[in-house]
Amino acid sequence: MENLQKIKIEGIEYLIIDSIQDFRAEDSFIHRKNKLAQFRGNGESKKHVGTYAGEKGDRISNFFNYSNWGLEHYDLNKKRKSINSAKEKGAIISENRCFFSKSNFQKYLNDAKTEYFSQEQQYHNNISEFYNERFEKVNSLETNLLFFSIYDASDNLSQSQNRGYVRSDDSIWKLWRELILPSISYLSILKLVPTDNKNAEPLFYFRILLDYQFRSFVHPKSLNTEQELEIEEMETGVIIKSSHRKGSIKYRKEVINYMPQCPFTKITDERLLIASHIKPYSICIKNNENDQALDYLNGLALSPTYDKLFDQGYITFTDNGELICGTQLSSYTWEKLSINPNAKNRMRIFPEDREKYLDYHRNNVFQDDINDLI
Repeated sequence: MENLQKIKIEGIEYLIIDSIQDFRAEDSFIHRKNKLAQFRGNGESKKHVGTYAGEKGDRISNFFNYSNWGLEHYDLNKKRKSINSAKEKGAIISENRCFFSKSNFQKYLNDAKTEYFSQEQQYHNNISEFYNERFEKVNSLETNLLFFSIYDASDNLSQSQNRGYVRSDDSIWKLWRELILPSISYLSILKLVPTDNKNAEPLFYFRILLDYQFRSFVHPKSLNTEQELEIEEMETGVIIKSSHRKGSIKYRKEVINYMPQCPFTKITDERLLIASHIKPYSICIKNNENDQALDYLNGLALSPTYDKLFDQGYITFTDNGELICGTQLSSYTWEKLSINPNAKNRMRIFPEDREKYLDYHRNNVFQDDINDLI
């Protein structure tokens, strides 16, 4: 377990022994008030987690430490599968070992605020009417960690579909269905054990996340596509106004001159390097911070894959250049990227005088809470 990532929650350090990062929030699952205009129905409260047959079934069985998928049980009073019928038949997957966090809900709503108020997707309802009430409901939660149980609500073994579902009858399950927006949200689950008791029964940290391109600071509706950044240059003694494109070329050249090598791949070929903004260009323009948009200190020279990791907040850096890896990717992915997420290696990013930009990235772009990882 030496290479497993660690995360600190409520002051306790845990090992991430496994994770599932890509459970999409289907329109069929979310609350009916959030449904897309193209779909009908009320939505079902059970979450699809994949097929429980074959190798894919082995994957979810190993993850949840549960192998009775498709066990038949039925609550005559509720006229459906329930926590009570699951207890009677042995179909409890995890009892009070799963949790959401209030802080994650708050972050999700902040990320999704622009989509709530300036919808890029087409919804049945004007979802902006629900935002403030939902935000207040989250803020009024009394504790940060919100524990609940899950049980098997899958297709019965006697059926042919073999679709695996989990459900909870706890109130927090209803709340997260109310918050999330369809198609652009997904569920991440971290499987955790305390670092000081690696044989403990695992916890499952459920987190709701928003697709990067719909986060408020890069949302299509938050950007003024007509706006162009103009810079002043002296040419033959005459001040001229240059377009955004000319400014971008100058910015890229200065970034690569200052940082001529990707710190991950060691590539120096300019054709393969991207001048990646630390504080997003869109935010600089939106805030009328044109000088920051073209400041070479607000840029890192990165190879394309690592540009994507940094740009979308999977990694960040401390003020002295230490690499901090988030918990949104699996250990398999980190291995294929040749990154040890625990190492916190000091990278050659020339961090001096970049502190204000790096601070913005850690607190606004990085997808994890930096305090949980340092």
